[in-house]
Amino acid sequence: MTVRGTGRGRRLGLTREKVIAAAVTMIDRDGPDSFSLRKLAAELDIENMSLYSHVPNKDALLDGVAEVLLARIEFPRTDSDPDPDTGSDNGTWQDRIRAHAAAFRAAAKRHPKAFPLVLTRPTQSPAALEAIGSTLATITELGLSPEEMVHVLRSYTAFIVGTLMRELGYALHLGTTDPDEVQQRVDAITSTGAPLLAAVAPYLATSDHDVEFHYGLELLIAGLAARTGVPYDGGPPNPRPQTGLGGDRAEPAS
Repeated sequence: MTVRGTGRGRRLGLTREKVIAAAVTMIDRDGPDSFSLRKLAAELDIENMSLYSHVPNKDALLDGVAEVLLARIEFPRTDSDPDPDTGSDNGTWQDRIRAHAAAFRAAAKRHPKAFPLVLTRPTQSPAALEAIGSTLATITELGLSPEEMVHVLRSYTAFIVGTLMRELGYALHLGTTDPDEVQQRVDAITSTGAPLLAAVAPYLATSDHDVEFHYGLELLIAGLAARTGVPYDGGPPNPRPQTGLGGDRAEPAS
């Protein structure tokens, strides 16, 4: 049976794009768990059935939200040719991977409640394929086989998705960014009596998302450079002076 709306949405000039834009706004504000088509209809001041003229169900709408957020990301140019407008180059493949990852993370931080939909919903949308293509384009100069390029792509994606899900609070982690909670977590970890856990407890109990994103990304780039036999450029300065890739980490303040 075909479900028909009342026509009120059409009279108001409602479109699929406007419905999805309203859903993005709601999820950004209230989070995905409290979102429903009924609440969206109320937000748009239309009857529930009017939504079905534009989206068949909630899953399709959430897919649309993920696609819109992904399409909004302004990934940097990933080819090695100079920019035709400015004449500036786009750096090395290592620079381009960093810029690509930074663009993805910046988008997630702009939409901390809605962006997990991008990270968790399977999609073959044009926006998703464009994001995949832009990722692959950062490493074309390495001369990898198509199969190995896909391996690199999936390793990079796993890092981005896992790190951002943890940063946005949607993945298991022991660390906290709240200084008042750090000592409580240190005590809880050391109470296990495991020497190794006790040794890392001051670091395991705290989270610094900037440092951890930087470290993980540089580890990935350094590993890819080593595997392909090209020099690793050492990366940009660390977000915090006490942490460095492969270097010593200062003792935490007591």
